[in-house]
Amino acid sequence: MFRLLLILLITSHYSILAQTYLPPFIGVHDKKSDWTPSDESSLTAWWDASDVSTLSGNPTVSQITSKKGTFPLASTGTPTRATINSLTAINFIRTSNEKMQTSDSNFGITDGNIIIVGAVVIDGVSHVKDAIWSILDNNGSNNDIHLRAGNDSQFNGAFETEGLGSSGNNLSGGTTQTFSGGPFSGNTIHATIIDADNNDIYGNMNGTERIEISNEYLTNVDMSNATFLIHSNRSGNRELDGKFMELMIFNSNDINLAIKAEGYIAHKWGLTGLLPNGHLYKNSAP
Repeated sequence: MFRLLLILLITSHYSILAQTYLPPFIGVHDKKSDWTPSDESSLTAWWDASDVSTLSGNPTVSQITSKKGTFPLASTGTPTRATINSLTAINFIRTSNEKMQTSDSNFGITDGNIIIVGAVVIDGVSHVKDAIWSILDNNGSNNDIHLRAGNDSQFNGAFETEGLGSSGNNLSGGTTQTFSGGPFSGNTIHATIIDADNNDIYGNMNGTERIEISNEYLTNVDMSNATFLIHSNRSGNRELDGKFMELMIFNSNDINLAIKAEGYIAHKWGLTGLLPNGHLYKNSAP
């Protein structure tokens, strides 16, 4: 009986010690959440084909809704679902005139500071004006821009603009200004920084700056009554053959935000090999 009581006392003692000295943080994980575009107050629109809840139709996609704001992109033709690195994308066939666009919309951007970052697959080009994205100003002043091929048979990259120079005239360097480093094909990450505060426009392809238009952007891109198009030029008659992954628009001119968005897309879609070695998010996601 004495031995049984002693065993019970010893067992109870060590149980109390174990409870007393158990570190309070055991089993608690303090993991910082990964960055997403929705973390930014400047996010204006965000279309993400990998989020199948935003897609209408299967296999033909009739519409993709924006994850921020009310800016659905409606289809012309019959673009279909595709897969890129296990994520859903949208396939556009140029010969079928396939594209997507918003209705006339007020995107709420009044200061001319705009960042557009996205990812596509460039499968083919048939006209110099085949475009990845376009902003069409519907106010009549035509203060707009699009990212186009710049070549009739390959995607060299170029900005075509209208009315963005001094007093609504065209840019002093011309309405079409071409990127360096082309042609670009296959998986492609693109980023555009339209900086009204400093009168500049920049364009990146795969994390590398390929154009800098300095001190020419003197009239703001107007998105108060605009149509936004993907895989088409502003006129809606020159479609890009390829696949759409994702695109986001920010009301910002912060180059660091553009770089962060590039890194986010690269890691999400398995495209980190496209980024240069010196890119801030080459080896780790933001």
